[in-house]
Amino acid sequence: MNHLYMASTLCWSYKMEDVLQIAKRFKFAGVEVWADHFWHHGSDPRQVNQIRENLGLDLTMHAASWDINITALNDGIRRQSIGEIKRSIDLASEIGANNITLHPGKMTLTTLEKSIFIDLLLESLQVLSNYAKEKGATLSLELMEAIPKEFIISPNAINRITEGFHPYLQTTFDVAHISLKQDPFQQFRQTLHINKIHISDVNEQQLHIPLGDGLLGANTLKHFLQIKDAPVVIEGFDRSVAFICLRRNLQYIEAVLIRKEEAII
Repeated sequence: MNHLYMASTLCWSYKMEDVLQIAKRFKFAGVEVWADHFWHHGSDPRQVNQIRENLGLDLTMHAASWDINITALNDGIRRQSIGEIKRSIDLASEIGANNITLHPGKMTLTTLEKSIFIDLLLESLQVLSNYAKEKGATLSLELMEAIPKEFIISPNAINRITEGFHPYLQTTFDVAHISLKQDPFQQFRQTLHINKIHISDVNEQQLHIPLGDGLLGANTLKHFLQIKDAPVVIEGFDRSVAFICLRRNLQYIEAVLIRKEEAII
């Protein structure tokens, strides 16, 4: 557990000040703080930073993503979206989060050429990478799932984007975003500049369900859970106050990793 992180959204009903305490209680190495979660509860950056220092936790950031689009055709929406990412970068700096995951935006219309949105993405990333550089922060572009309007959905696509901005822009590899028809190991090996991994289970209807509850194979999950040269973030969303999804993830991790380590010892 000393190399695994949890997404703050697994404790959505709690303020970030409490989420950090929960992460420490369950022996996580760190927390990926979702900016939308932080702002929703009106948490205090200075207090969160102090708790982080006191607990010895590592923090990463997931920038605002739910209501924004940095590749929107509409200039006003695109500018506002860039502004929300900048605001996320500022928050990361205030709380001591060492890198910031962001989404690449979506196509406004799938009937338009993809190249239009790639150009808009490059323009937005130029602004954001310059801003992050000024703040001493590293951005991490997330590889997305193959659904309508998403267009950064393959190793080749994301590699072409990150190569021009590296090392200030790297890659977040989300295991659950890989099609069930594809080999996640192969996709991982083909993806460059990975500095963070998101992991959760998936079925044919839903992403980001608890580990072991979906269709990803045990060997796949074990492989990614054992990676130690980049933060591995357990993802999910849980509104319960009893940590139902978090506990299910922990049960799986204990069965797959901790008991195995104890058996070896």
